[in-house]
This record gives sequence, C-alpha cells and structure tokens, in this order.
Amino acid sequence: MKQYIKVILAVGVTAAIAATTALSQPTNIITVDEFGLGTFNGTLLGWQTNVAEPFSGMTTLSYNLPFPGVRGDVVLMEPNSGVVSDLIRFDGNGHLFFFSDASPGDPADSLADVGLPGFNAAAPVLFLNETGPEAGPNGFWGYNPTGGLPGDNTAGAIYNFISDVPEPGALPLLACGLGILGFVQRRRKLSRV
Repeated sequence: MKQYIKVILAVGVTAAIAATTALSQPTNIITVDEFGLGTFNGTLLGWQTNVAEPFSGMTTLSYNLPFPGVRGDVVLMEPNSGVVSDLIRFDGNGHLFFFSDASPGDPADSLADVGLPGFNAAAPVLFLNETGPEAGPNGFWGYNPTGGLPGDNTAGAIYNFISDVPEPGALPLLACGLGILGFVQRRRKLSRV
C-alpha cells in the first residue's frame, strides 16, 4: 500500500510542478491549431469555419484575434523536405486564417484541411520549418513577430501554431489509471476499518 501512496504522491508533485511552470509563462500567448482550438492566454478564441478568406477566396478555418496584426503569410514546411504543410494568413483586421494541405495520402481530418492557397505577393511571406515529430504534436512554437513580420501586433503576442495533434499519450493515461487504482485501494482500506 505504501508503494501506491508514493506513486500517487509522485504524480501529485509532478502535476504541481507543471502547474507552477505553466503559471510562470509569459503573457500574450496565442495558440491555434487546425482543428479550431485556439486560445489567448488560456481563454478560448472565437473561430468560424467555412469562411471565405478575402485574398484567395478559399473557404477555411478562421480565428478572431483580440487585436489586429500585420497582414501576411506564415508558411510551415516539413523539416528537411521543403514541402509546405500549412499556411497561416493574417488579414490585418484581426483575423487569422488557417490552411492545411489535403491530399489522397493524407485525408482531411481537420477544419483547415482545405488545401493551400497561393502566396499573397502583396504582403510579407515568412517560411518556417515545423518542429516536433510527424506523429505530433508538431508545428511551430514561440513565433514572435516583430519589425513588420506577419502577425506583428501592439500586444507583443507570441504565437504557437499546432499542425498535428496526437491521440492522448500513454503517460497521462497511465497516471490516470494509477490515480484510480490508488483511490480504489484507499477506499477498500477505509471500508475494512
């Protein structure tokens, strides 16, 4: 029984450290993914799907940002291949449009899987290599647009673009299972008393 308590205590300490680390992160963080989950400092961003992006006319996923940003495109590429996987377009009016590649080999599984538009030659275009494993999560974390780069804004916001989101990992599921096991063992012990 003492082993279960030690495991539960270790999981609790790890969770407390993770929460403390998360609370000490800088503010003005915008995180968006191709599934419609976007946050600004932990608060959900408004989003719409089936919105026609003004420059290309393509219909895709759009996020409503809390402030306008510099117009332009951020292009995410697969590492070491130069293949474009996603295009994030800022319209300059407080909207971010998320486009993701769609092909027969990679079926559409997200709101942004509508294909890729052409680049907007009238606005800045920035190419970034994705980071993270192909099985996800991957994308680009910590994009800090300054000096007129696409998405530059008066709030000094930093962007996290998530291209692929994996299924729940084994470690969190294991932690949940151990927590339930510990709870059941504790209830059994208390019921014997």
